[in-house]
Amino acid sequence: MKHRLENLAHVARRDGPRIGIISTWDVENNAVRILASSLRASGHHCAEIYFKDWLSNFLDAATDVQLDNLIKVIRREELNLVCISIRASAYSQSARVLTQKIHEELDIPVLWGGMHPTLVGDECIADADMILQGEGELALVDLANRLRDGDDTADTENVWLRMSPEEIYKNKLRPLVQNLDDLEFRDYTTHQHKYFIIGNTYTQGDPMHGDPVFQLMGSRGCVYKCSYCYNSTYKKDVYPGQKWFRVRSPQNMIDEIKMVREHWPMKRIRFDDEVFNFQKDWLKDFCERFPREVGLPFEIFIEPKLVNEDRMTMLRDAGLVSVYMGIQSSERVTGHLYDRRVKNQSIEDIAEMYHRLGVKPHFQLIYDDPVSTEADKRALFEMIASFPHPYDLYLFSMTVFPGSELNNKLLANGLISKYDIEGLNTRVFYQHRVNLQYPRPVEDTFWIALTQMLSKQFVPQPMLRALSKSSFLKKHPWPIIQMAHASNYVKMGTTCAKMVAKGEMTSTMLRRWMSFDRVITT
Repeated sequence: MKHRLENLAHVARRDGPRIGIISTWDVENNAVRILASSLRASGHHCAEIYFKDWLSNFLDAATDVQLDNLIKVIRREELNLVCISIRASAYSQSARVLTQKIHEELDIPVLWGGMHPTLVGDECIADADMILQGEGELALVDLANRLRDGDDTADTENVWLRMSPEEIYKNKLRPLVQNLDDLEFRDYTTHQHKYFIIGNTYTQGDPMHGDPVFQLMGSRGCVYKCSYCYNSTYKKDVYPGQKWFRVRSPQNMIDEIKMVREHWPMKRIRFDDEVFNFQKDWLKDFCERFPREVGLPFEIFIEPKLVNEDRMTMLRDAGLVSVYMGIQSSERVTGHLYDRRVKNQSIEDIAEMYHRLGVKPHFQLIYDDPVSTEADKRALFEMIASFPHPYDLYLFSMTVFPGSELNNKLLANGLISKYDIEGLNTRVFYQHRVNLQYPRPVEDTFWIALTQMLSKQFVPQPMLRALSKSSFLKKHPWPIIQMAHASNYVKMGTTCAKMVAKGEMTSTMLRRWMSFDRVITT
């Protein structure tokens, strides 16, 4: 409301803006860290508040005690503007609950940022006092500077302001940051202004600090336009005509690792890019610098079309130990539904290459789509059955983002309703990663149970192939489901033992995965 924004402007001119950024159900949130770092580098007070964490496919609602603790932290930090990072549309209802609590208890303005406010701003501005669209670092610093200096905020690019239900300022987006090296590193050295609210209490400090895996993004955007991904919508509708895929220099990435390594005894690096950069000169530079200046094992995310033996050999020699690669579904479904056209034979050749190079793959699959036939499910099973061990499978349930090409396709063909789109639909809270208790068609459960067992080296594959031909088990898959549960428990136990031996079993991992009533397929 208008008085909240007017009061913020008055207080900020006197004492400066004191800003808090809330990460909802996600302690890894890179966006929160770089926004906070950008504000601190510009001389502004910023607190990071990590509100709860996802627990093995289960995001429980905020309790009254947790909401009260949130208010305690905001009061302790004397914040006069609270920003909520909405990492995906399903979190919008949770953001609404937090916003109402803050308004009721403190009557200070709340800003929403992230993918959801960018795609459906008109919906979000009805609840938030402000929304921040698109890339936020420069825009949030600009807003904070204007508040500090007493300048007008009404035309701040990327920001919408709701002065009243009838008076809303909707500002244009500033151009994308093209030189990512100009941005601040995420701040892992500040701990007194970071909080983690979980259970019935809150702790001070960064909840990710000390994790054995340091996660880093060396790029923004993606070179591809898969129908299910928000990148396709951003590239086409939000930032048309601008270069969407941008990369940091190898030295800039290494400098960030070195800086954090002085405070954090990390054991390996995960590059969390949508796709790891495979431009030839960049890759050569990275593969020369990384082993010399960092020398840690690392993991990457990659798309099948970018894989070839020369590139993978260079990366393996530089320290690459594992890759995460999306297969998604059968060749037909992946091509026609997800706009990813890769032949089964190409995938099989890539799996064989990883095995030959000694790089462990983690293949990602998407289930619960409305178009896969019995033939599609068998084709996917047979393809994966051809992969040499070791490998892991990550099984995801299809998520339909608002405004995505997948959303448009499925709605146009009458295959989903608006209640299947993320936001109104919150299945991601309990079925982001596939588990076998979910009430899907029994034949789908049959294929999921069989397919996820393929990655277990201790389960005889000839037996799984034989079971896949049973018409009775397709209609009555209970024995297969129990086998799949047992294999998951065995693999979980051996994985945990290995992590303990390596010193990688952290409290975060225990909290997230040790939930025997919600075991996900793996």
